[in-house]
Amino acid sequence: MSKGKPMNRTGRHSARILTQTSALAFAAVLALSACGSNDTAADEAPEDAAPSQSQGEALEAEEPAEKTTDETAAETTETDEAEGMSDKAEGTEVEIGTEFTDEETGDVITIVSAVRNNPTEYYEAADNPDGEMVYIEVKVEPGDSYGGTISASDFYLDSAGEEANYASSAKDELKDAGFEYFDLAPRRDGEHTGYVPIYVSETADVLKGTYLRPEAKVLGEDKKVPEFSSEFEVPAT
Repeated sequence: MSKGKPMNRTGRHSARILTQTSALAFAAVLALSACGSNDTAADEAPEDAAPSQSQGEALEAEEPAEKTTDETAAETTETDEAEGMSDKAEGTEVEIGTEFTDEETGDVITIVSAVRNNPTEYYEAADNPDGEMVYIEVKVEPGDSYGGTISASDFYLDSAGEEANYASSAKDELKDAGFEYFDLAPRRDGEHTGYVPIYVSETADVLKGTYLRPEAKVLGEDKKVPEFSSEFEVPAT
């Protein structure tokens, strides 16, 4: 996997180019072998008969040994550690469901969910216990006024006071984990859903997010479409 620095923490984008269009957007017994005894005398023994010496020894051997205080404490510690690890489980999905409409383009953007605490080989994650790789699931329903694309780079998470956007070199590990990568969504192709990988160098229980479409110039016209932005939150696991 390439570890060259991808577009990340880029700051706000420069103006984008849009094309004017009137076309409408187009639209997962134990089967106990009862070891039948061949010992006829045993079969015929009365129910209240005392066990034989060999039977008594077997019964004694089956009595569970009492656990020592140290063994009990060790098991308790292991259980607590396992529960603590589950609180920080890798690849934990959280629901979001935040929807907003770009008033200028008519695009409807939904932040569907997020997958938190993903294992990663992203270059910034090396020797950084405070960071986190987050997969943001987004759904876009383009308006019918303009062409052009909706980009993964338009989605941001707060990273220690900076804006971090998509970690492009995490594309392969996201896909290997079974998620559809969201790169570019051409408006002419209609609705599109996918995941945007974003690495934050300093995580938090609740992460602040922003969708930002930069100002755009309409191709062939002396017209600009103003910038649009809206905020969302990624909840704790």
